[in-house]
Parts: sequence; C-alpha cells; structure tokens
Amino acid sequence: MNQPNSWYKVKAIEFDNAEVGSVYGNETNIPNRILLINANNLPEVKTKPGFKLGFRLISSTENTANAQLESLILSREQVGRMVRHNASKIEVVRKVKINEKEYAIKTVIIISKAENKYKKFVRAEANEFIDKLAENKSLKELILDALAGKIQNQLHKKLSKIYPTRATEVRMIEKLSS
Repeated sequence: MNQPNSWYKVKAIEFDNAEVGSVYGNETNIPNRILLINANNLPEVKTKPGFKLGFRLISSTENTANAQLESLILSREQVGRMVRHNASKIEVVRKVKINEKEYAIKTVIIISKAENKYKKFVRAEANEFIDKLAENKSLKELILDALAGKIQNQLHKKLSKIYPTRATEVRMIEKLSS
C-alpha cells in the first residue's frame, strides 16, 4: 500500500545538518530528487545574488530528509548582466575529478573585443588554472571559494596579465555522472 505524503525538512550534511528547505513526498519517492536553494539561505555563507546550490536528497526518516551538496549554478540573468557592448564572452568548460567523482566547472570570461588568437591564449590559461585549482580541494571547499569570489579574483588577476579582462565568473559546478 502507498505511504501517505507529508512535508520533510531537508538537512544539508556538509553544512552541519543545517536546514535548507522542505520537500513534499514520502520515504519512497524522496531519494534522488534534486533541491535547488538560494546560496544566501545557508548559514554563514555570504555571496552575491544569483547563486543557487543543488542538493541531492539521499535518504529520509521521520519527516527529515538528508541532502548532499552536488552543484553550484549562477542564474542566466546574472551572466547576461555581465555582457556589455564591445565585449566578447568566452566560456570555458573543464572536466575535473573531485573525490573520485567527475565534475564540470564552467566559467565565463568577459574581455574587450579581441582577435581569436587572444581568446585562444585566455582560454588555455583558464583551463590550466582550473585544472590546478581542483587538484587538492573538496567539492564543498571549491563551492565556498566560488561563492566568496576567491576563485574569480584569482582567475581575473591571472588572465589580466595576458589580455585585459572585464569580468570572470564561475557559472556552474556540476556532477557529470552518478
């Protein structure tokens, strides 16, 4: 017989079981759902607007569901605000291994209008930076650094030595395979 549906409080495992939201369902249909929440709703996390965190619900017991951090997403509107007249948008996508799982780190770099050879240099330098960055970090550390703007600032400084960059932003960190 079917279990009755009810509201479950969602607790984030990586953030000391902080309550991040609620979900409607029962113990059989809650696992493997994805819950997107505003990054500012987490305790002790201060960030610019537009970032959402993706949590995968992994288990549920007695009106509580446990969630595991899985992704970071910047809204399309925020990316759109970065692109201005006489600017080129370069998107960099890198596959990296974090804790034996494969993730994609997607970055947006805004530069003044440039020839393709400069774009190629900027893209190559960004790829190298992202590969080194993900070597020794956990997913939580990587996402918290992106939310704080540390990754973007380091990348901006490194790329400005090659070609003047207007803005750099981590657009997405997502898990590729289950």
